[in-house]
Amino acid sequence: MAQNESQYTLPVGLALASSGQSFTRFGILLAGAMVVLLPVMIVFLLFQRQFVAGIATTGLK
Repeated sequence: MAQNESQYTLPVGLALASSGQSFTRFGILLAGAMVVLLPVMIVFLLFQRQFVAGIATTGLK
């Protein structure tokens, strides 16, 4: 349980940035979404072969 804003996870901070306002700044919101998504996509692309091979072999004995 995060007690203050410095302990929030990135998705929670991103959601809070868009709530409580009379208007939504979509540019800032989409830029934040890219900052959150980019490291996950890079890791997936680097290890895609191992990830797919692991899923493919889970049904084999």
